[in-house]
Amino acid sequence: MTAPDLHGLIGRSPAMADLRALLAQVGASEASVLVTGPSGSGKELAARAIHAASPRARGPFVALNCGAIPRELLESELFGHERGAFTGAHATRIGKFEAAAGGTLFLDEIGDMPLDMQVALLRVLEERRFERIGSARAQVADVRIVSATHRDLETAIAAGRFREDLYYRLNVFPIAMPSLAERREDVPELIAHFAAMLGERAPVFAPEAIHRLIAHDWPGNVRELRNFVERAAIRAMGRPLGVPEVEASLYRPVADALGAALRAVAAPPRLAPARASAVFPGIEPARLLANGGFDLRAAMGNLERSFIEAALAASDDVVADAARVLHMQRTTLVEKMRRFDVRRGGGEGERLAA
Repeated sequence: MTAPDLHGLIGRSPAMADLRALLAQVGASEASVLVTGPSGSGKELAARAIHAASPRARGPFVALNCGAIPRELLESELFGHERGAFTGAHATRIGKFEAAAGGTLFLDEIGDMPLDMQVALLRVLEERRFERIGSARAQVADVRIVSATHRDLETAIAAGRFREDLYYRLNVFPIAMPSLAERREDVPELIAHFAAMLGERAPVFAPEAIHRLIAHDWPGNVRELRNFVERAAIRAMGRPLGVPEVEASLYRPVADALGAALRAVAAPPRLAPARASAVFPGIEPARLLANGGFDLRAAMGNLERSFIEAALAASDDVVADAARVLHMQRTTLVEKMRRFDVRRGGGEGERLAA
């Protein structure tokens, strides 16, 4: 296996060779870059590679997930605030633009930025100046902008959810990240890389298991593969893993997971609430009603909880991604998780902020 380069962008496939060439070309410039691609494909790694190849490499690399910050806090996160600027502003705080001075500011999930904040960001990009909240002193925005999204921004523009003028400011040089399904030949090298990170706990896979993993679609892309290797290490217990063990450690696609959730909601009356992992052959309302009545409120609660659990499992426990799957606000999903006592599976990193 070759040594990891470009900040962890592993793989020798043609798709990765093309990507490396593009990153090297744009890295040497000051152009704004828009990185697109599915969740888990390595968009932040690409942004870090651009920074490392740029004249700003000695400066800071600062990242902000625009979809993870509540609207009322996003302006302060970007531009900072002065003490007393608003209730709770007990001290002066610098924002991401100030923290990234002389370096690169990475705006992840830019497609989730509210429209009013898009206006504020566009003004800063045009004027190259900003002010902290509560301050009249303008500061120079000495940053290079690299942004990323898994959304189709042209569709969002047509729907009025994203500003066209901001899109063209950000999309000076586009980079499209390939999905893992588009570079399956990199799967063995990625497995070896993530396994090596586990040291003595590294799982060993039988050849037929590797072939099965190459054939998997990897809807969660490289992030899903990394978490799979960690789960496999727990299952391995020092033994080589074959196809059955691999199958048991793979997440089901979203459609399968949500289909199972649908079948799990109609628990008969007076039984414990159904979970997404419980699979029923079907829902027959007439039979349930004839069996002494039916607690509709409890069933609807089971339905919500089952969809939330399935969406979290399919989204690798990333709350923001699960909220998008369920077409709801992240804050709404967090509240429902608390109400139904839904716990995440312990995915990579702190996920309530994701």
